[in-house]
Amino acid sequence: MKFFEKIKMYDLTQPLSHLTPAWPTYEPLQIKFFKRLAPNGANGQLITTSNHVGTHLDGSLHFCTHGRDIASVPLDDLIGPAAVVDLSDIAEDYGIYTSKDIMERVEVKKGDILVIYTGYHRY
Repeated sequence: MKFFEKIKMYDLTQPLSHLTPAWPTYEPLQIKFFKRLAPNGANGQLITTSNHVGTHLDGSLHFCTHGRDIASVPLDDLIGPAAVVDLSDIAEDYGIYTSKDIMERVEVKKGDILVIYTGYHRY
């Protein structure tokens, strides 16, 4: 655990609730309580969601027929040095960002994980 004291980690998760926006053509998250704490001793929920609601990570199978599903991606591939770039001042719906936009703002080294901050979480 000492290793984690020496590094800066970013939690990229966003709160998940029935208010979390879904992808425009997808069903939103639905939470139905079928059991409440009293008198049953526990809460029980039925959660229905599409695969593109809230914080998630797609495997390359999402974009490529012969890609890996997310369960096949080693955790080591998701941890490492990162370059964080802030594009929030040029972010727009369906915007296209180029490598030039990124390279003008941050140095990305070979092996870096690129984290792009767009500010979309505000919406």
